[in-house]
Formats: sequence, structure tokens, C-alpha cells
Amino acid sequence: MRLSGSHLIRIIVSRTLWVCVSGIFPMVLHANVTDTNVTYASPADWVKPHFFDQKSSSSLVDSSDDAHVLLFEQQVNALQNETFYHTDRQILTLDGVQNGSTIKIGFNPKYQSVTFHWARIWRDGQHLDRLDTNKIQVVQQEQDLDEAMLNGEKSIVLVLDDVRAGDVIDYAYSVKGENPVFDGHFASIVPVEMGESAEQILTRVLWPRDKRLFAKPHGCSVQAALVPAGNALEYDWDFRQVPGITSEDSLPNWYDPEQWVQLSDFRSWAEVNQWALKLFQVTSPFSPELSQQIAQWKRISGQEQKILAVLRFVQDNVRYFGIEIGNSSEEPTDPSVVFSRRFGDCKDKSLLFVTILRALGIEAYPVLVNTTVRRGLDDWAPTAMAFDHCIAEVRCDGEFYFVDPTMNYQRGSLEAHYLPNYERGLVISPRTTGLTVISQTTGVPQTTTTEYFQIRGSQASSDLTVVTVAQGRDAESLRAMFATTKRSDIEQIYTHFYSTFYPGIKMSSPIVIDDDQDQNIFQATEYYSIDNAWTKSDSGQSYSVDFYPSSMNALLKKPVITDRAQPLGIKFPVHQILRTEVTLPIQWIYGASDKTISGPSFTFRKSAKCVGNKFIMQYEYQSLDDSVSLDDVSDYIDRLGQCSKILGDSVVWK
Repeated sequence: MRLSGSHLIRIIVSRTLWVCVSGIFPMVLHANVTDTNVTYASPADWVKPHFFDQKSSSSLVDSSDDAHVLLFEQQVNALQNETFYHTDRQILTLDGVQNGSTIKIGFNPKYQSVTFHWARIWRDGQHLDRLDTNKIQVVQQEQDLDEAMLNGEKSIVLVLDDVRAGDVIDYAYSVKGENPVFDGHFASIVPVEMGESAEQILTRVLWPRDKRLFAKPHGCSVQAALVPAGNALEYDWDFRQVPGITSEDSLPNWYDPEQWVQLSDFRSWAEVNQWALKLFQVTSPFSPELSQQIAQWKRISGQEQKILAVLRFVQDNVRYFGIEIGNSSEEPTDPSVVFSRRFGDCKDKSLLFVTILRALGIEAYPVLVNTTVRRGLDDWAPTAMAFDHCIAEVRCDGEFYFVDPTMNYQRGSLEAHYLPNYERGLVISPRTTGLTVISQTTGVPQTTTTEYFQIRGSQASSDLTVVTVAQGRDAESLRAMFATTKRSDIEQIYTHFYSTFYPGIKMSSPIVIDDDQDQNIFQATEYYSIDNAWTKSDSGQSYSVDFYPSSMNALLKKPVITDRAQPLGIKFPVHQILRTEVTLPIQWIYGASDKTISGPSFTFRKSAKCVGNKFIMQYEYQSLDDSVSLDDVSDYIDRLGQCSKILGDSVVWK
């Protein structure tokens, strides 16, 4: 399922960022390109192109900018299902020439056609025509193929000749047609700002008088100017002197730093649900092969056992691969086809899972989610383009569980299955009237790592045994890694992790794993020998061994920007315990300590003690939320510093 939600603005801006225009329309061009979806002509009569001011000078341009947008406009005709794109973009540096001299327009030939209007360069007040149809290529790149996605999209590519710093690149085109799977429903974006500074950002929408258009501002409070236009209403948004988007590091997944306006014709999420119900209907009879397999699953006793058997099959035996061409970008494939070919994307696998469970008499529904926006959907206007992933909801013994049929290497009970923190979902059910809150209550991760050091004399080798016990999501991650990565590569990575502090370390025996799939607990045991764990002091009067919790330090890193204007995102959920037990050659004396530091969104604890000749340290970190509010950032960073100061210990032998 393709991204069609929160960051449509990025798609629109990236597709049209190089566009520019002049006041002179070219004649209709006859292309030598054989692709019938691409034509060359002047803009349609309904289009009212705007033009950049060649004499204006901007205070927005920074000395580090490679380019500056003079004009970005999109004009949408909802009556004719056509959009006109146009941008004027000035190249400022040699890097700008390198990065901005190729025009690339993406479209889906299954339901879209492109009309190229012009491409030219403005230099010293004169325009130079660059729309050479003999140099235009129409290519099918399949950029998502590495992510097991075949989308059928094509790109029009034009490499411009003789582009120089100071030139204004100017091109315009129109795209006609939309995916028929949306059944005539409308969704679009009004950009309020862009990645680069812009002199003018303009959006014009022609909308039928007899329909309602819903405009939802995000991060801003802008309003459109409304103008009657014959049998249509014209909505105009015009922004001048717009600084580029500023975005800080380590933002929460759900936080959108951009200002934009969402357009939709859906009145409610209930209407979106009614649209989706039609897509997820299964009208064809089951194939004999699928019917036979369902009959076998019916023999399994126990509702949860049936659900788990079907989930295992869909997760492990139906590989993830999406052919998202035409309607398939949103409409799921018939379950019998997915069962037979043994592959499908998220909506295909979820519908197959749900359909089989229903045939077994178990209540189940597909669920549409947005993996990025999450709780931010609460602020969205209802739209069919809000989602980029599909999971499932199933009822087992009176309790509802959310599961992801696209995940692999999940084991254990339904309660032990981890689900990413999607937070909101649209359950495709006849009873649905709005978004559902998805609580993250299952498969919560926890990893306990215990290091057993056997430290001998200053001239003798030492031993280290590391036992890692992972539960929930952490167990699934380790199980996947050991199933998909060469054992020798894993052992090399693990050894390198310790070599920073113990240069002479070597793995003395192969890693031993113990996978308790019923409880979803994965254990890995590592064995090392250390030629010389002790480090001699510069004076030669003492030896020391350092024990530093690198894995804990990685969880306590500060963001790059600490004086923030935007919220801070942190890893969640995370629960890590590190226990280090050091057996020394003689009895040791060490004052016991126990300190807990609880800060905004996390808690951290360190304890240390000696018992005879054993030195024992334990660290525990647990994140409590996925973000830190602006009011709490200063306190959060201060407490991270407090935690870092108490990391690590050394044993000194004089």
C-alpha cells in the first residue's frame, strides 16, 4: 500500500519544484516520444498562469542556498480532473546547477496522462527554449522495487542544456486523471511553505458548486479567497515572501513541522469507511485449494490456536510483494489469488487473513493505519488518502487484538505479539463511525543482558560470557536477525562491539541460541576470551579493568539541537536491563550504591555492590513516552547528563 497520507505535500513539492513560466506560450509541439500518455500543447483554457517578477530582489535568500523559488503554483480543476503545475526556480550556485538541471515528472500511465507545456531558461531578461522533444525520455524506473513494490509508474526526464548559475529554470505541465479506485472522491494539498524559500506560492482550485469542499489547515490558520467562476467556485491561496521550512533533529514520528492545508470532499470517517467497505468485499468463491486449507484449519481446537495457525501461515508463507499498478495501489487482490501465488502487499495479506478467519467463524476486520501520522490523524479532515498501511483486528474469546499480517518471526500467544505504535486506525466494519484508538498493550519489548566476566591475574587471560534474553518485539527482532544473517557475520559484529574496551577479545565458542517460541522469548549466549583484560597505568604501579555500558550510553544521547522550538522524539517503547557480574581474583571492597534518575519520558537506575570477590553492577533504562514536550526538554537533557556521569566503573589493582 502506497504512502498517500501525511506528507502528500512533500510529494507535490518534489514533483513540481523545478517548474517555471513566462508570458509567452509555445506552439503545440509534436513529440517523437512514443509514449501515448505524454503530449505537448499549451495549457487548457481554464488555466490562468502566473508569472514571476524578473526585477524583484529577495531578502529571503541565504548565502548558503543553492536555489530560490520565485514562483510555485498549482491549479486544480476538480470538474475536469486535471492539475496544472508550474514553478520558476533560480539557480544560485554551481551545486544548484548540478542538482537542478534535470526535469523529472512522475505519473501513472494506467490512469494518468501528462501534457508538457514548456521548458525554458531565463537569462539576462531573455528566454531560451529547452523543450526539445528529441531529448525527452519516458522511463519506468520502479524506484520502490527494493522495497518489494512494483507500482508501474513512469517518469518524464529532460536534461537541460547549458544551465548556468543565475539562470531561472522555467517549466510547466498538466496531469489529467486520477486513480479510479477512489470512486470520484477528491483529495489534494495546498502548500503553505516549502523546503526552500519562495517569493510566491499559489494554489487555485476550481470546484463544482453542488459539492462541499472541506479545507483543513495544519500548523497554520490560513483561509482561501472564494471567487464565483461560472458553474464552479474558485478557491485561491496566495502566499508571498515565504521562508523555507525549518526542521529540527529527533522529531517525534507523529509531529509534522510543515504548514499546509488539506483538501477533501469526505464529510466524516464513516463515509471513508463506506468507501473502504466496497474495496474489501470478497465476492468471488474460494478456490478449491483455499477451501481445502480452510477445512484443515477448522479441525484445530481452540479459537486462539486457529487464529495463530492462520496468522503464522499468512506471515511466514505469503511473502510481502506489492504489484500496485492502477486500482491495485489501493484495492486489495482477491484472497484466492493471493493464496495461490503466495505473495501480496499489506492490504492483500490482511484481507486474506481476515477472510480465512471469517470462514472459520471468527470475527475479524481489516484496519487502515498511517505509520507516520499516528495520533495526528485526530486533526485530519476525513479522507481516503490518509493511510499507508493495512493491518487487522480479530476477536478472540471476547477480546479484540490488533495484529500485523505483514510482520515476520512473530511467535507466542496473541498477547505476546508486538504491534508498532500506530495509535489510530480505521476499522473496516459496518459498525465503524470514526477512528479507533489502538493501544500498544501487547508484545512490549524487554531485553535483559547479563555479562559474566571471569577476571584473572594481570598476566592471565580472562573469560566473558554474555547471556541476552529478549521478550516481545525484541525477541522477534533477534529471531529475525539470526534467521536472515550469516552466523559468522553476527559473531563478527558482536565481537567488534566489545573490542573497543578489550582489544584482545576473541569469540571462544559459537553463539548458542535458545528460542522459546511458545513464550516468545529468545536467548543468545556468547562466549569470549580476553588475552589481557588489564591495562597498566602510565606509572606502572597499578592495573585497571574498565566496565562501560555502551548499550546504555546509546540510549542516553542528547539531540543535536537542545534549544528547541519543536518537540523532541525518543525511542519508545524501550526497556533495557544490563547486568555486569565480575568475578575477581581476590576479594574486593566497594561501597554499595543505588541511584534512580527519573526524567521526563524515561526512568534510569544504576546499582553497584561487591559480594566477596564478585563485583556486580546493574543498569536499567525504560522509556515512558515517545516524545518530550517543549516545556520538559531542558529538564530531560539535564537528567540525561546526570545519567551519563554515572555510567561505567573500573577495578584498579595496585
